[in-house]
Amino acid sequence: MATKRLIHKTRPAKGRGLRATGALILTASVLAACGSTSTSTTTTSSNKATGLLAQVESSHQLIIAMSAYAPEDYQNSAGNWTGYDPVILSAFAKTLGAKLVVDAIPFAASVEAVATHRADITIDIYYTKARAKVIAFSRPMLNYDDVVAVNKTHPQVTKDSVAALTGKNIAVVTGSEEVSEANNTPKANVIQYSNIEESFLALSSGRVAADYQPDTDVSWAIHKNPSLNIKILGPMPKSLAPPIASLRGYYGVPKGSYGKEFLQKLNAFLKKIECNGTEQKMINQFGMQNSVYLAGLCKAPNVYTG
Repeated sequence: MATKRLIHKTRPAKGRGLRATGALILTASVLAACGSTSTSTTTTSSNKATGLLAQVESSHQLIIAMSAYAPEDYQNSAGNWTGYDPVILSAFAKTLGAKLVVDAIPFAASVEAVATHRADITIDIYYTKARAKVIAFSRPMLNYDDVVAVNKTHPQVTKDSVAALTGKNIAVVTGSEEVSEANNTPKANVIQYSNIEESFLALSSGRVAADYQPDTDVSWAIHKNPSLNIKILGPMPKSLAPPIASLRGYYGVPKGSYGKEFLQKLNAFLKKIECNGTEQKMINQFGMQNSVYLAGLCKAPNVYTG
């Protein structure tokens, strides 16, 4: 998952009446195939429905607050949005008779956008108590493990242990969950970058000894750019990482009665695709064939238990 663990205050939310101003609308059938997705600007009139489910069903639009962060969600070489989040959520939108609409905003703004009803749903994010105060979380939709990445040709760290990482220059993305993991590394010099690409460049050039990131993102970067001078050393030391349940990905929706029925529909959909193998097929196309990504999710509860 992008190192998508951010929650910052950003630009003010727009009124709910303009559901898709400046957003990109995508057809579910094209997105599900991950082919050339067409986009167009769409604007709708004010909707009088009060609950989110009613809003989506009456407007036929499901607005997802999304940023460009592969393989979760990104624009391909043709400029079309794809990634496993759009694939999953476009399939869900189709069950509601809606099309997925992308509100392309910085990830740091996505939680606030949902909390203030500017957007209907976030991309997959980690659970935190701070976020749970402003948005409601879905059942878990993916497993993640944070890993320690190092320079491939001249690694400054050769073991994925706390002792080996002590006192080293550690790269993380600003506002990410991995910041706390780096801060918990004894005597580490934590260097924060604005995005994962910058952190990878720092690691590849030897400016940092290690980079703390989700395994999905490192594997994807190496897959798409084999010349990138980084490799996965191993999983994050258990003493530094939070419980595995907090490393699962969730979708976030508006809190309270406004989002209650919508959340029930979303949870039922997620459980179905987790249990019948559909989600595994969806993520396979992004190089995520490892069964670890969905291990235990079919039997997981609808609420966070970490």
